[in-house]
Amino acid sequence: MNLLAKTIGIAFMGLLSTAALAHGSGGAGDEIVTPVAQTTLPPQLYRTATALRVDFAPGVTSTPHRHPGHVFVVVLSGEVESALDGQPPQRFKAGDAWYESPMQLHRITRNASASEPASLVAWLLSDGKEALVQPVKLKP
Repeated sequence: MNLLAKTIGIAFMGLLSTAALAHGSGGAGDEIVTPVAQTTLPPQLYRTATALRVDFAPGVTSTPHRHPGHVFVVVLSGEVESALDGQPPQRFKAGDAWYESPMQLHRITRNASASEPASLVAWLLSDGKEALVQPVKLKP
């Protein structure tokens, strides 16, 4: 594994750990640290961490899909509507986050606005061998 991938992985895991939230008397300042998403990962080797920025023009919808590994998403701007598996669609605004389990069906991902753009960042963990986004044809 190259040095950049190791560094990204270590930084990513540090952000997820509760130890990263502990500020002792030697803290960096008066910042406010708020957890936005957390899950316990099963003991499995994910060699690659990839951050993808996804920009949605007004009204744009992505194709239903799955991801081979764990996914952590944070909305940067606008509002995004998302529906996983059989769950009803949920709206996420800038600063909101969600988690997707490996191979969980992501039925809907769309910009909730017909007039404003929306953007998100998705961190995808993978073995580095499979496609990060795997389109799925839904039955009508």
